[in-house]
Amino acid sequence: MAAAKWTFMVYMAGDNNLASAGDEDLREMRTVGSTDDVHVLVQFDNAATRGTERYRVLTDGDDVLESLGPTDSGDPNVLLDFIRWAHTAYPADRYALVLWNHGGGWEPSAIDQIAQEIHAPSFGAREGVERASSSMRRTFFRTTLEAILALPTPQDRAICSDDGSGHSLDTIELGKVLAAAADVLGQPIDLLGLDACLMSTLEVAHQVRPYVRYLVASEESEPNEGWPYDVVLPRLVTDPDVATADLAAHVVAAYLESYALAGYTGDITQTALDLGRLDDLTGPLDRLAEALIVRLPVARGQIWEAHRGTKRFWQNTLVDVGHFGQRLRWVIPGVAEQADAVVAALRPSPDGLVVAEGHAGDGVASCTGLTVYLPNALVGVSRFYADLEFAKRGPWARMVEGYVG
Repeated sequence: MAAAKWTFMVYMAGDNNLASAGDEDLREMRTVGSTDDVHVLVQFDNAATRGTERYRVLTDGDDVLESLGPTDSGDPNVLLDFIRWAHTAYPADRYALVLWNHGGGWEPSAIDQIAQEIHAPSFGAREGVERASSSMRRTFFRTTLEAILALPTPQDRAICSDDGSGHSLDTIELGKVLAAAADVLGQPIDLLGLDACLMSTLEVAHQVRPYVRYLVASEESEPNEGWPYDVVLPRLVTDPDVATADLAAHVVAAYLESYALAGYTGDITQTALDLGRLDDLTGPLDRLAEALIVRLPVARGQIWEAHRGTKRFWQNTLVDVGHFGQRLRWVIPGVAEQADAVVAALRPSPDGLVVAEGHAGDGVASCTGLTVYLPNALVGVSRFYADLEFAKRGPWARMVEGYVG
């Protein structure tokens, strides 16, 4: 088959309590469909049918290509197999990959089953309910759950359910999958869309940047409806030569507009990043972290003053980077220059790191598009954070350790 201009892959992990949202998104995609230039491919793990199907989306709905039976959409190998199939069957000049994950996340029964399969130490039914009511339920990959459940005691697992460990482990696994995907495709993924919650983080961006050119993701939890595919896809199908940066910016604009038109009153965020420009931010943030390190432990109270007033996410372990910089410059005037450089790096520009950023709702009015890990002393630092590529840079991770104490 001759290469198309785009293959747009959507991996729908719908095997949870919101498979109906996946059905609705598939309906939205069918209002646009595929063309000779643009293949819209979906793998849908559907709880309603207890099976997984692959589609080349068509407007007439006669578009199921394969029925795979039950699969574990949380298995990184299942995702990689989808990408491999898409590349072989529908090659293209450019590739987009959207990871879709909505709903309440892992159910207690699923956590119980995994715990039994890996022989989690001292694991009881009550703990399954507790883990499913923590941030651990939001994890994307099964391997993340396995790593936490394998910890030696229920207390260890409880700590890791609240300190951001799930996010760290998901980020590491995502990087591994995308590295393998780039090898399969023979090139970086042109556009990675994370139609999921709380994924517009500096750690995610840094982990995937060798394998992805542009990233679109949300700081905030997304509404169940997620992306408006009936508004996103027409831009691509009608103009398959569109610049990837323009397509990424279009996703942000379409997302904000769709919820405004629907009268949605909750908080929403969406950001498009050019990962080739990530050093525009990481360099200034390194220098800000170093300026804070030399002031610790004396400045711990001042940093907390800035921290507690900053917009936070994911059990309060993620903070908006730009808002934290704005708060710091007033609380600690001696780091104003470094903080201002961080804020400047996040200003939206077609040629900058932040290609487009949008937010709506009083709760996210201060958001600037990207979060970074910053827990407090009560939660502590995740034992897995040091394994992230961004943490390995050094300055920010050392500042976090010194601040949390």
